[in-house]
Amino acid sequence: MFGAVMIAAPVHSATQCDRLGALQADPMAVSAPVSFDAIDANALISACTLALQTDGTDRARYLLQRGRGYLRSGRGDQAMQDIRAAHDLDYPAAAFALATAYFLGDDVPQDLEQARMLFENSYEQGVNWSAKGLSMLYENEFFEGYDPVKSADWLMKFER
Repeated sequence: MFGAVMIAAPVHSATQCDRLGALQADPMAVSAPVSFDAIDANALISACTLALQTDGTDRARYLLQRGRGYLRSGRGDQAMQDIRAAHDLDYPAAAFALATAYFLGDDVPQDLEQARMLFENSYEQGVNWSAKGLSMLYENEFFEGYDPVKSADWLMKFER
């Protein structure tokens, strides 16, 4: 009767948007991850658009996942719009997605320093895959902060 009270985090059930587009790097994902090559872009975009219209609770996750659909369909501008919107809602995996875009120079001009800041921010928010991104960044000889030791340190953090 007087025992400790446990308060559980809210449990969000997976939607079709989640089942079609969950990102492996997303620690807040509620469904099994879907590899980029396995994404059915049109189905994902439709499912996430519907989820955005009917469920405001997980808006940032749906935006990120719909952004993956747009990327898969080759609509980079729309993808970046959704990913930025998810980032503006402080969704940690969206910071990782933006960092990856800046690192690769896909759909945005390459900006390795911006990638570093976003990877670090998302890592601090629990996105472990950002350590892998930082490892790759620090081993890139074109990065002003090139540092093979830091690269190895970040890789060890990722592999933990």
